[in-house]
Amino acid sequence: MSLCRSATRTFGAALSVGLMTFAPSTANAEGEGYFWEDFSHGYCTSAGCLHGKLEYAGYLGTMADAYDESTGRDLRHFPPDRVVDYKHMKLQMYFEDLNDRSFTATETLTVVPEGDGADSLKLNALRLDVRDVRLDGRPVEHFHDDEILTLRFSPPLEAGTEYDIVFEYACTHPTDGMFFTPSSDSAPDYTAEVHTQGQTESNRNWFIAHDFPNEQMTTELIVNVPDRFAVSANGRLMSNLANDGRAIWHYLQDKPHVSYLVSLVIGEFDIVDLPHDSVPMKVWVPKGLAHQVMPTYGNTAPMIDLFERRLGVAYPYDRYDQLVVKNFGAGGMENTTVTSMYPSAIFDDTELKENDLDGLIAHELAHQWTGDMITCKSWAHIWLNEGWATYGSALWFEERDGEDGYLDSMRRSFGVARRDVTTNELPMVSPVYGDSWEVFRRRANPYPKGSSILHMLRCKLGEDVFWDGVHLYMNRHKFGVAETNDFRYAMEEVSGMGLEWYFEQWCFRPGTPALDIDVDYDGASRELIVTIDQTQHIDRRTPAFRFDLPIHVRTSAGDEVHTVNVTEMNTVFRATLTSAPSMVQVDPYLHVLKTVDVTKPRAFWMTEARDGVTIVARHDAVRALRAWDMPETIALTSSIAADPNGRHTLRQTAVATLGSYGSDDARDELLKVYDEGIADPRVRASVISEFGSYDLEDVADRLVNVLKNDEGYDPRNNAINVLAKLEAEDHVDLIAATAHVPSQHDQIRDTALSALATMEDERGVDLAMQYAAWGHQDRPRARAISALGDLAEHDEERIVDFLLELLDDPHTRPRRAAGSALAKIGNERALEPLQAIATSHRDKRERDRAEGWVETLKKNMKDDDDDSEDS
Repeated sequence: MSLCRSATRTFGAALSVGLMTFAPSTANAEGEGYFWEDFSHGYCTSAGCLHGKLEYAGYLGTMADAYDESTGRDLRHFPPDRVVDYKHMKLQMYFEDLNDRSFTATETLTVVPEGDGADSLKLNALRLDVRDVRLDGRPVEHFHDDEILTLRFSPPLEAGTEYDIVFEYACTHPTDGMFFTPSSDSAPDYTAEVHTQGQTESNRNWFIAHDFPNEQMTTELIVNVPDRFAVSANGRLMSNLANDGRAIWHYLQDKPHVSYLVSLVIGEFDIVDLPHDSVPMKVWVPKGLAHQVMPTYGNTAPMIDLFERRLGVAYPYDRYDQLVVKNFGAGGMENTTVTSMYPSAIFDDTELKENDLDGLIAHELAHQWTGDMITCKSWAHIWLNEGWATYGSALWFEERDGEDGYLDSMRRSFGVARRDVTTNELPMVSPVYGDSWEVFRRRANPYPKGSSILHMLRCKLGEDVFWDGVHLYMNRHKFGVAETNDFRYAMEEVSGMGLEWYFEQWCFRPGTPALDIDVDYDGASRELIVTIDQTQHIDRRTPAFRFDLPIHVRTSAGDEVHTVNVTEMNTVFRATLTSAPSMVQVDPYLHVLKTVDVTKPRAFWMTEARDGVTIVARHDAVRALRAWDMPETIALTSSIAADPNGRHTLRQTAVATLGSYGSDDARDELLKVYDEGIADPRVRASVISEFGSYDLEDVADRLVNVLKNDEGYDPRNNAINVLAKLEAEDHVDLIAATAHVPSQHDQIRDTALSALATMEDERGVDLAMQYAAWGHQDRPRARAISALGDLAEHDEERIVDFLLELLDDPHTRPRRAAGSALAKIGNERALEPLQAIATSHRDKRERDRAEGWVETLKKNMKDDDDDSEDS
């Protein structure tokens, strides 16, 4: 069915982020946030993987400029010369012991020179010990500066001729790209593991490559490891041979892909088959968790079927495995045929009642088509990867949950408009960046904005034309690279429309429209008057936006849709109605990416909150009612919050609106909603979070009961937060006890440690040290370490000793958390070791990060000295 209603069509559904804000005369909703992931517990519950990727990428400093002001040199990034066509990489690797954090390798690159041939070749090889380079058995002249390996060929390589270049090298203690998690006698159950993470340009840390996404090749990995370990790599398993305590795993990826998608995982796993008629699928999880695979990953098969139908291409590879790996920096990573997932991405029964992993699973699976089969030709066009994958999650929610699921998801993506304003320097698609990670974190964020652009285009073109264009694009560019205009050309070819203005407006210039909309009805003349003002900054670079804005009107005669063509700063729409309207809804199906302030009568909002044509309209109406703390609105929002048949996202919005009222009647009503019982733990947790604005004596018994008797993770988590906020000193023993309570992502323990730090309770020191120790997952360890930074006043010297030892921790997050905590404490003993990292660490991003720690440490040392002098 069509998902974008016109005057004669109906639509589908979705997840939420506040799309609308409202004028003071009606309401002023601050919005639910522009992003679409939940990392409040350090994990990803929805479509994207960006937050983890950026955190993992490290310190980036300030955004780059387009040119060097002193020289005028162009600093924009364009795809590098290929020189040769990279056909195939065969990589033979030997790991003596994973605890050595090293391996030796023989790599063979099969290349065919292009143009006039090649007398030299530059390859990325970051801090690899290159010992020999040969061509047809003959030594090749080469020079390696620790970053670039330059080969010189005499005689030059001939165009059109295939050559094999063979490299012998060793890799020792890589700082990026490949991550070793060693075993330890102190935690014998925490076994050794290796995983790789290539995006954006990190695989050069463990193999020699043209490490940029404008080139695809087939790959082959042959990996020799101790036989207790299982090995995963891209493609199909050709053989697995064991002998004399060793095992050799041989994988072949026979369809081309880019360097950053090459993957290797080594470890001890439970490996569980997922059923599918044509695609072999397995899930690799920590030992003992096989029983949780189907409840967490069981929808993967219908997701594949959905994407095959929607995208018009059968699943393009030989297998699809998903691997839950230790010390993984991102939420998920779409390596070709083998997606890596974060350490706790295998849910227990309690977590599945509050969250599921479907958004992330769908996102990474969609990447197998959009990012892997077709890869953006340069990082500037990353939305073709990430926007499509984010939209893939929305498509799955549409399939699983219907219209509400889809539109809720799109509503979350539309939240990007709050940050994507016309005064920003850069648009979503731009070659201006310093570090390649910058394109992932722009205010015009390619994940939600890219998804929003696809949804708007679907609305604009209609179901058949949109999907025909998608099928043409996918089939035309499969197993290749693409730019934004490649997608545009396919959509133009199928639709017959000129879409250059559309892609120019939404992709190549910054900003989204900011609208002030006033809805008036003249009862005497039966005239509806809608005034639409574009209030964003408008100039030659960013003229007024061009779009069609649907207005849905309900009268006694039924529903009608009026489409307003907006091209200027000020537009007035008038229509004569057959009778007075009960609702006037602005863009309830999200045809236009925007922020909007809507002014209209309270009665319209109240009717829309109950009966709006989409969940988007109902969300916006419930939020708008925050402007009216009165019996009618309290009763309405309370009924929505308490409705056991209502969608949980709308009920949570109603809870937030009810909690925003300051009257005693509203506060009593929220307590009544809670006391009458809320079966859905998501809604229950939302109500508990609102208790932070109550007096402690009014909610203490309820909060204590939650900690003692509620089975939900989020309700207990929020109860701890509220008790800490309300300074519930009488209940600190109970909070300390919850630090030992297991939960899916250790979120209850994390919150308890944070609460103890907030309440300055010294018991937090020993508890934080206990759970910061090796053997626990990296993310909870890091949060326990951060808590120590807040608890230093209780035992500073012991805490500093503990943190200093963690500066060499194999886990990335704990190591960085230790540096940040030391800087925060401001103890002079940390200065020298932090300066050593800032001066001599092999990774520039770690040096930059440590420089920030040193600066913070010195400031805090000075502040401490000043305080001593004052006292």
